[in-house]
Amino acid sequence: MPRPTVRGYALLGLALATYLAGRVLGTWELYLFAFAFLAAVVISWLSVVTTSRRVKVTRTFTPEHPVAGDEPEASFVLKNESFLPAPELTLRSPLAGMTKDDIELQIDGLVPRGERLLSTRTARVKRGVYLLPAVEAVTEDHLGVTRVAHKKTTPLAVTVFPHIADLDSCALYPELGLKHDWSGNRGIHTFGASEFKGVRPHQPGEPLSRIDWKSTAKTGVLMLREMEEPAGADVTLLVDGTARELVGEPPDDNFELAVRAAGSIGDFVLRSGRGVTLLCHERNWRQIQLTADGSGRRALLQALAEIRPDAPIPLDSGLRHLRTDGPHLLRTQSVTVVGISLHERLVRALVRLREDGVRLSFCYVVGGSFSAESADEVSTLLPFLPDKGAGDPPDARHKTSALSAEARALLLSLSSAGIPSLTLNRGDDLVRHLSLWRAGHGARSAAL
Repeated sequence: MPRPTVRGYALLGLALATYLAGRVLGTWELYLFAFAFLAAVVISWLSVVTTSRRVKVTRTFTPEHPVAGDEPEASFVLKNESFLPAPELTLRSPLAGMTKDDIELQIDGLVPRGERLLSTRTARVKRGVYLLPAVEAVTEDHLGVTRVAHKKTTPLAVTVFPHIADLDSCALYPELGLKHDWSGNRGIHTFGASEFKGVRPHQPGEPLSRIDWKSTAKTGVLMLREMEEPAGADVTLLVDGTARELVGEPPDDNFELAVRAAGSIGDFVLRSGRGVTLLCHERNWRQIQLTADGSGRRALLQALAEIRPDAPIPLDSGLRHLRTDGPHLLRTQSVTVVGISLHERLVRALVRLREDGVRLSFCYVVGGSFSAESADEVSTLLPFLPDKGAGDPPDARHKTSALSAEARALLLSLSSAGIPSLTLNRGDDLVRHLSLWRAGHGARSAAL
């Protein structure tokens, strides 16, 4: 229902005051002014009533599924279905915490049966699934006398995917090689990704990249090396969401980095042709089966967009649950734990799994690097070795690790038990720290 603005109430008061003055002074001309002021309010009210409900708004975001850190474009299509010009419009689109600021746009009006497109860039979006409230359109006449607000759209669900790294190799899975990327191109085979099977004559149309030149020189015929992909089971990826281990302020916290790391590893495993079982350690334990295709990758991003660090129980309790309720996962698959927790109970639980025959690896996100005292510190792939190598940027060599002595000892215990471990710190380059081959180096990057 339209309501007068402050200016509208002032105009109504002026009309009443003029009318009373006309009665007291007996001047009929003042009645004309009083009725004119009243007519201005009535006409403004009628114009807003007749046009405000006839303005339709359509809201879209480009891209439809933005990635965390992007600045997507919000577009609003306004259409005036009335035969009268639409007055001034203000669009208010709450973003429900997806960014730090909501959207507010203003236009002077719309011509009869006219249409107009409004676009704006949002601030950087944060990972998650958001239900955006309906767009509110505030219609106000040009005199600013009457105003009305209407909900013009339905609530809109927007999923912001995590920003993951595109790995060509993974230090935790040196035996896996990429079969393809998601555009359909053939992938890169990493060290240990295939095994030598034999030599046979080359057939027309086969690639020349695997020609065995020694055999070719001996026989005088092009000979091709046959490589056999190693048989391997799928991978179980467990993401730690222990609420009390959260350090930092979203989106700059240890859990967000853990989600990005898990997504990068899972994406690499899917592209290598293996399936992934994603276990989300949160308030309601979730298990998602992902297939090695485009739909599996999309399901991975969707699941990681929804995951929250709200698990009330520690990760070691979740591992005990896994041992009792999901032994088939542990017997048949490799397990990678991406954790924000690191304490003695967790280490004991991981070592017990390793003693049970589980092929286990551990990726630890150092929470101390997200504290105020360690905001500028970085960690290393090997927590108990010197932080930076000779080939690293000079400005990074002087920085010290955010790992405590206790954390280093616990990681060393995992290494002694045969559990490969990686550490990640705030600001780390995921491609550099998760890849099998370190950028700029010809040597293989080691994992604990």
